[in-house]
Amino acid sequence: MYSIVTYLPQEKLGFVIDTSNLIDLSGIQMNLCLRALLNSLMRVTYPKTYRVYNHLKKFDSKPYLQFTDLDVAISIFLTELTSKGKKLSDLLDKIRENFSIDAQITPVSDGNLPITIKTLTKSFPILDFLQATNPDKKIQDISFNSFENKKPNENLKKISNKSEYILLLPNDLIAFHAMLLVPGVKKILQDVPCPIFAIFPITDLNLLTNDQISILNKIGYDEINALEFSKSVENLADIIIIDETQKIYKDQIQNLGFQVYVTDLKIKNKKDAFELATFLFNLFPLK
Repeated sequence: MYSIVTYLPQEKLGFVIDTSNLIDLSGIQMNLCLRALLNSLMRVTYPKTYRVYNHLKKFDSKPYLQFTDLDVAISIFLTELTSKGKKLSDLLDKIRENFSIDAQITPVSDGNLPITIKTLTKSFPILDFLQATNPDKKIQDISFNSFENKKPNENLKKISNKSEYILLLPNDLIAFHAMLLVPGVKKILQDVPCPIFAIFPITDLNLLTNDQISILNKIGYDEINALEFSKSVENLADIIIIDETQKIYKDQIQNLGFQVYVTDLKIKNKKDAFELATFLFNLFPLK
């Protein structure tokens, strides 16, 4: 993502964000996917202080995120507009204008996509579960509440059909799984005329917590690797891009019918980012 955002003109880019990673900060709303994207795309400067983090430390629950002044601006802006009854998709043009962003941003669905983790003793929203220090972490069930009643954002099909290429680049495999559960999303991807690339985003399994691995096991990942990810995008993607650490799965992924490219996806510095961007743009040159 960093390579694409850094080295490709924003006006050529469009992003689809998930709506499952939402948190409520004492009545102030924050969409974590949108937060990460805006922090990457913004062309305005905010001082990187941590006043919100220091404030949250006063509460009983331990905050797991450090919020900058930009995050405060995003969350207040979202909350103010949402309180006026506007949908997330209605807000995005205003957000792009306020944060000087040229790239298109579309939510996969206008509704919240709540994921609930049920243990032996209670049920947690997924973000609360991942933060919980409660020793009862044995997952009994994972519920994607009311997903069958959700529908794709009305602009998603139009944007997809106008794309030169589509890149499935999940920053979170759990949220990505949730996005594909929204009725109609898979059909949109299956019907687009352009090539679809999918990148398995994990280059080091040690970056995943035991809780995240447990959730992924529960939703169908027997193992966390590029082969299992490729199975999740069968009949959707045409081309799979994997890290060198996953190259042992290349032949098996090809046997599923995909073209497969192997490269070093780890970014340690700007040189790595530029080389990765060059590799990706050689695969899908833009007009």
